[in-house]
Amino acid sequence: MQAAKTRETLSLTFSFFESRILQHILRQIMVNYQTKPEQLDRKAAAAWYSTRGCEQAKMSADDVREWVQHLHRYKSANVQHLIKWSRRLAVLNKAGYCQLNVKLDDAPVLLTALNDHRLLVAAMHDIGQSEMDLHALPALNNLRSAQQTALSEIHFLASIIEEILRFLPGNPAEWMEAL
Repeated sequence: MQAAKTRETLSLTFSFFESRILQHILRQIMVNYQTKPEQLDRKAAAAWYSTRGCEQAKMSADDVREWVQHLHRYKSANVQHLIKWSRRLAVLNKAGYCQLNVKLDDAPVLLTALNDHRLLVAAMHDIGQSEMDLHALPALNNLRSAQQTALSEIHFLASIIEEILRFLPGNPAEWMEAL
């Protein structure tokens, strides 16, 4: 993947293989964003709609339910961007690459979606920080096959996120904290 920035646009260039992986991931995110929180797998729901903060704030059950519904509406509203980006990833240029142009104002939507998917995949495959820190092949071989695949996907998305963050104003650490 390569990235460049113009005044108002972030231009992301993916190889054919990278674009197909990302397109598949965006489709998964779209499906999950449109799935109601109570219909998601328990681990997935906990990753995206955790109510621990609500409980600590001593919110009422109605307020918690309203907060989760609001968060779901926010995620669902971003599906239109994901559809557009997924379609763009299907088109190869003459050199065999896919060009994805993202308005800088929409970059946080893409960052949030990619990070949401990382959280979801980690939760679904019981991947914690110790597994996230693994990079050496011998250490990865100790994981189950599904965990190896999930971790590869998580690292792939992390590299895209890091590349995008290089081009956004402000401190990348603050962006990551906001996600």
